[in-house]
Amino acid sequence: MNCRKILTIALTAGTLTSALLAQPVLAASLTENQEEGTLSKPDHPDTVSADKLIFIGDSRTEGIRDAVQDDSVWSCLSSMGYDWMVSTGVPQVEDEIEDNTAVIILMGVNDLYHVNDYLSYINEKAVEWSDLGAQTYFVSVGPVENDPYASNTEIESFNSAMEANLSGVTYIDVYSHLVTDGFSTVDGIHYPNSVSIDIYNYILDHLEEQRSGIWG
Repeated sequence: MNCRKILTIALTAGTLTSALLAQPVLAASLTENQEEGTLSKPDHPDTVSADKLIFIGDSRTEGIRDAVQDDSVWSCLSSMGYDWMVSTGVPQVEDEIEDNTAVIILMGVNDLYHVNDYLSYINEKAVEWSDLGAQTYFVSVGPVENDPYASNTEIESFNSAMEANLSGVTYIDVYSHLVTDGFSTVDGIHYPNSVSIDIYNYILDHLEEQRSGIWG
């Protein structure tokens, strides 16, 4: 065999070997840096393929999306609040809302002072979406750990106002669930994968309990 061909084969084999050896190191690094959770979807009838979940939220919702990687419709962006939800978050998925759709909103941690605006807008939209055969859910703002921009006292006040004044909207109390069962954050406000998946599972369980129609 030509010496140049032998050298090429040797280099190629060496490159492949190095790549394969490097792969477990990367996987181990990711595992070390991210808490893993257990994703569990309830067993649904075969009609589940015709149903739709739409999530609208901020960076915490991005965390849930990235952790679960399911086939729901996701409209979420880091650091966003009420103004983004009205101008972009809802409009970019509104055409997806149809019969037997659950619209799940996780907003507020970035602008707790907009509580009255959230209430007015979500209540108004819930009527429109109900006419399409969809159900609206609002997920309470989850707790923080020594976050400089929001306190749990402020979050509790926001959540209480939302729960008491939402109309035609099912309120999902993730805050109480996390405080009771325990939670952790990676930076005071954002949750690791394990907590994000716990929130996702809690939401699915609540949809099952509150609206049997969502799963047929």
